Amino acid sequence: MHMFSLRYIAFLVLMLQFNGMSAQELTEFKWKKRILLIMDVNNDLPARNTQISKFVIRHDEMEERDLVLFVCTGKEVLDKDGLKTDINPDKISYGEFQGVILIGKDGGVKLRKKFIVEPKEIFDLIDQMPMRRSEMKNR
Repeated sequence: MHMFSLRYIAFLVLMLQFNGMSAQELTEFKWKKRILLIMDVNNDLPARNTQISKFVIRHDEMEERDLVLFVCTGKEVLDKDGLKTDINPDKISYGEFQGVILIGKDGGVKLRKKFIVEPKEIFDLIDQMPMRRSEMKNR
């Protein structure tokens, strides 16, 4: 009976830890990934989809630059495939801005530009960053 209660307590502790981990924030990517945030609070699906497709087809270049893409609708945050994430949209405050926001690994905003932004512009900007230059040297 004693062994059963220890297992039960261990199970409860694990469940509480997993529940605490479910809410993800953009700050969790700091120093790990660059974030390309597609802001679409006005639900402009044609512009949003055009913008996303320009980056999705260049997956390898995004991966090489540690760049992840999210879409913020103001009500939810989606991944590049349109699936809802656990990221809290209330923690992303860019008002009614419609466009692309590039967030560096340091958590700072590197670019804020209205739709439609060409991937080359983003990639060139990233490639000029000191951290990226260091990454390219070390590969």
